[in-house]
Amino acid sequence: MDSGAKKPKFSYYFYNPITYVGALLAFFILGCEILLFGLDFFSENPSVYLGLVTYLILPPFLILGLILIPIGMRWKRLQVARGRMEAQPKLLHIDPSKSTHRNAFMVFLIGSTIFLIMTMIGSYRAFQHTESVQFCGVTCHDLMKPEYTAYTQSPHARVKCVECHIGEGAGWYVRSKLSGMKQVFNTVEQKYPRPIPTPVHNLRPAKETCEQCHWPGKSFSAIELKRTYYPDDPSKSAPWSIRMLMHVSGQQKHDMGIHAHMYNNNDIFYAADDEKRQKISWVKSVGKSGQETIYTTKDSLYKQNPPPANKIRRMDCMDCHSRPAHNFSAPVPLVNRALNEGQISPNIPMIKAEAVDVLSKQYASDAQAVQEIRAVLLAYYKEKQAQYYIDHTEQIEDAVNAVISIYSHNFFPEMKARWDVYPNNIGHLISEGCFRCHDGEHASFQGAVISRDCKSCHTIIEQGTPDALQRSTEGLEFQHPFEDDGLWKTMNCTDCHTGS
Repeated sequence: MDSGAKKPKFSYYFYNPITYVGALLAFFILGCEILLFGLDFFSENPSVYLGLVTYLILPPFLILGLILIPIGMRWKRLQVARGRMEAQPKLLHIDPSKSTHRNAFMVFLIGSTIFLIMTMIGSYRAFQHTESVQFCGVTCHDLMKPEYTAYTQSPHARVKCVECHIGEGAGWYVRSKLSGMKQVFNTVEQKYPRPIPTPVHNLRPAKETCEQCHWPGKSFSAIELKRTYYPDDPSKSAPWSIRMLMHVSGQQKHDMGIHAHMYNNNDIFYAADDEKRQKISWVKSVGKSGQETIYTTKDSLYKQNPPPANKIRRMDCMDCHSRPAHNFSAPVPLVNRALNEGQISPNIPMIKAEAVDVLSKQYASDAQAVQEIRAVLLAYYKEKQAQYYIDHTEQIEDAVNAVISIYSHNFFPEMKARWDVYPNNIGHLISEGCFRCHDGEHASFQGAVISRDCKSCHTIIEQGTPDALQRSTEGLEFQHPFEDDGLWKTMNCTDCHTGS
């Protein structure tokens, strides 16, 4: 035996191709992880993708490399045992008197310690990362772009996605992650629907999410709501304003007001005839004394027999507040708001009609929409309002840019996401909303009818044009803006108002 030969530092079985690959992979990933850990901890605004790579993508490869090391050693031991390699297999033992054993043990001890520390930190950071708004909305930027954009403009923009979609408790957390794994696979394989359907059937009950911040039992009388509506041609009529008190709850009678629908004084159950819950033909009200009243429409499927249990839903916040953080507004209210806030000059002739028209059209992509909106609006003013365009070129250019901005924040052609596929049940102007039940058609066997009286929910205290405002703290009869032939009294708002 050559006494000058270099003594191996590790066990004989360590030296094999599989172990080499595993050790190389593990050390390479470990180096990357240490670098990325440092960048994540010391960066003031770390990228969402940095966290994705650091805590979700690289750790499995580090584990794979570590697993390959003993697999390679086991493989070589089997090869020796079968006589395919020289050397005699020995029982696994640690002999501190041998330097090879000491070296291997120290490498194992130090490596395991580092790995455990990184695993604990990484697991915690991975949990934080998957709970972040950026992970939900930015990681899958094409898929979730509509929802994320609407969320950032909503009153809930400072509330984390998980607080509404998951809430507290391990049970719902596990359910969400299992569902999320399926969604990730569907995203990778491009198998998701366009538009993404609203998850009305698997949302957690509002009592366990919304009501952690909102308190339906807290009584207060009314909130003020003011809207301004602009005509198509400002030279022919002035803007129309309407101011009303919305009776949330706490009227002279505790069972009045919008939140009387909640479980403060009674429980309301209903059965919807469609997946989006826009057609409701069966309603049951249960008072605190236990008295039940059932209302049905003439064409209800459940006029003789109650709906099956799996069709009945107990009404909660989400049945009216159906788009609390992901609302896609329609062209008409969007343009009215821009006119009211001065983003678009209300003096430009026909700007409301033209803006609503281009916003209502279907486009194949964002790029096509921007190009066509600009071209159509500029062509209209250059050709049909030529003198006004010459005198107010900058004003019209600003208006065109404002319309394009409105489109980019509310319409998403690649995902087919817009107001008419995501109904908002607050109110009754563009979506059926309140009129799903309050249509005067839902009657009980005893002859009681679910009220259609506007004053049940709001009192108009001011309405009209600036030079002819009507005011009354006792309440005004609603007058339709710009033209009032009385037909609206026999119709639902949505029969005419589609938002486009």
